[in-house]
Amino acid sequence: MDLYRQVFEFSPDGLLLVAQDGRITQANSRACSLFGYAQGELNSMIIEQLIPKRVMHQHAAHRQHYQEAPRVRSMGAGLALFGLRKDGSEFPADVMISPLRSSEGPVTLCVVRDISERKRAEQLVLAALKEKEVLLKEIHHRVKNNLAVIASLFSLQSNLLQDESMKAILRESQDRVRSMALVHETLYSHNLATVDFAEYVTSLSTQLIGSYSLTADQVRLETSLEPILLSIDMAVPCGLILNELITNALKHGMTPGQQGTLQIGLRHSGPGRIELEVRDNGRGLPADFTLSGGTSLGKRLIRSLTKQIDGTVEFAPASPGTRVVLSLPLPHKCTAKETE
Repeated sequence: MDLYRQVFEFSPDGLLLVAQDGRITQANSRACSLFGYAQGELNSMIIEQLIPKRVMHQHAAHRQHYQEAPRVRSMGAGLALFGLRKDGSEFPADVMISPLRSSEGPVTLCVVRDISERKRAEQLVLAALKEKEVLLKEIHHRVKNNLAVIASLFSLQSNLLQDESMKAILRESQDRVRSMALVHETLYSHNLATVDFAEYVTSLSTQLIGSYSLTADQVRLETSLEPILLSIDMAVPCGLILNELITNALKHGMTPGQQGTLQIGLRHSGPGRIELEVRDNGRGLPADFTLSGGTSLGKRLIRSLTKQIDGTVEFAPASPGTRVVLSLPLPHKCTAKETE
């Protein structure tokens, strides 16, 4: 047996030589084994006899088209292919085809590989990923619920107090906890990996305005939000900072008796950076205001969290009101949201 015949016969893949009329002229041992035929039984069979009936006629048309423009088609070319065994069972297959010339005229070499084991492995991986997704959803759901319970406890405790300053402290703590719960709620509702921060900004600002029992006649909310996705590591500190900025605007920035405007912007500010802006048209900053000065919890949170995300924050007069801009890097795992 010559070398080329040995290569053909002992290939680990099934090899078929198919004439232009679709007739199999040669088949190696592996091809016979794959399709469940004895040695020599495949010779002179039509190739469509090895293909499930549901696609048999479609394959005949594809074969005719291929004969008009023969070309190499590699393994795993994005096609879902199946082979039909003699006993009627099917198996998933990768098939490479290549035009050849023989002493009897043009033929097509078909290299057939059974990928049943690979498909089973892929199904196991998909099942494991699905199980992980369900588990992560359950974790985020439970974290959200636990944070909601904590927020409710703050609310119940404040109802028992007479001291208005203590009530205010508990309400602010409640809002901070809710801002974190909202991150987990967003993750639970979407893809578990990233937070649609534009959607989060809208939800949080609406939630906080409602928390202070403010109506549209008292505060008009205006947003200009680019679609940006943030990981949970970025979304939680950014959400807490945003909570502080909105709370400050609602508590200290609005002029009593007048309709206030709260403007929130989210945008790209350059390669790999984004900006979150909160602006009000109220009374403005005190003359002696500095972020670095003072020991209030709000200021300390803004300073600490801004440092944590490697960002910068700037408070400035807005004529009228106050303008605050948080600038931060957009890590590679955070992206602009793809739009359809």
